[in-house]
Amino acid sequence: MSMRTLQANLIFRLITIAAIVGFCSVAPAETINVPKDAPTIQAAIDLAQGDDIVLVEPGRYNESINYNGKAITLKSTKGAAVTTIDGWDVRDSVVKCISGEGPSTVLDGFTITGGTGNEDLYGEKETVGGGLLCLHSSPTIMNCIFVSNRTNYQGGGIYNGDRSNTVIRNCKILSNESVRGGGLYNGRGMPELKDSEISNNNASYGGGGMYNFGSNIRVITCQFKDNRADYIGGGIYDYDSSGRVIASSFKSNVALINGNAFYHGYKSATVLDEDCVLITPRDTISGSGSYQVAQGKKTGACCIGTGCLIVDERSCTKAGGSWLGPNTSCDDQLLACPKPNTGDINTDGVVDMMDLVLVMTSMDSKFKK
Repeated sequence: MSMRTLQANLIFRLITIAAIVGFCSVAPAETINVPKDAPTIQAAIDLAQGDDIVLVEPGRYNESINYNGKAITLKSTKGAAVTTIDGWDVRDSVVKCISGEGPSTVLDGFTITGGTGNEDLYGEKETVGGGLLCLHSSPTIMNCIFVSNRTNYQGGGIYNGDRSNTVIRNCKILSNESVRGGGLYNGRGMPELKDSEISNNNASYGGGGMYNFGSNIRVITCQFKDNRADYIGGGIYDYDSSGRVIASSFKSNVALINGNAFYHGYKSATVLDEDCVLITPRDTISGSGSYQVAQGKKTGACCIGTGCLIVDERSCTKAGGSWLGPNTSCDDQLLACPKPNTGDINTDGVVDMMDLVLVMTSMDSKFKK
């Protein structure tokens, strides 16, 4: 066989291999239907590959699911109102993304409930991520309802752990419970929360709605309503974090000690945009962290409740505080701020019936436990 013939055969083989590889790479994604093609959601995930879509018919699915690192879309056919993944008696997080999942891993249109959290990180007495557990993963969560999940450590509804940049859009996070972060706990990641409602969640320590630790979270057009912390940060507790809250509202959040709407803890540098709204007088902002507002404005010390923040005059007034003027510091607060009244539980400047109601509510909830 001549050299020219050998070269021709080699070229033909290479072209054939390239054609096969190219055909495989553009093969269309498959759709797996639950329960038609697979009896459970986890069984469908196990079958799925590549960019496959798992479509789930209405119903209640009693299971805990794990994406196992797959870039697939898990979607209900009729929406969250009629499609539930229930973790009752499973003793785990209802949904887990713990294998490096990225934005192409999608959860769309489910009610997630009954989760008690994962025990692998800290043990059975300190569970995390009742509804959703993300570790080193950044899935996309859309049109979901996280309700009535409970953990005994962090993240009753959702736990975003180290390097988890989860995107959460158009979701409701309702009536979840934990010690830190009744609704959500964000630790050392860059998650995004947009167009979502966080309400009626409870934390026995801090961050009834959300607890941020070492994170850079972006919150856009969200509502924090009726969240509660038995200690600090009814709506949000922020610790060593530098996120941004944009065009969001706070309504009737409660912390029994300080920071009904927002508590800025150690090295908190989160920016609260001027478009944010504090709807009720009880939605106070407290804490001695290096709180900031949108750039380009003159800032100074603002006395709010028992705390002091560095903000602009408009933000201070909107939050119901007393602004000490431009370029003042929280050191000046010791002399210039009015001394808080003993018994002023909701830090609105007066001791009244509302403070008594909060005390009685706290006592009642502890007796029920």
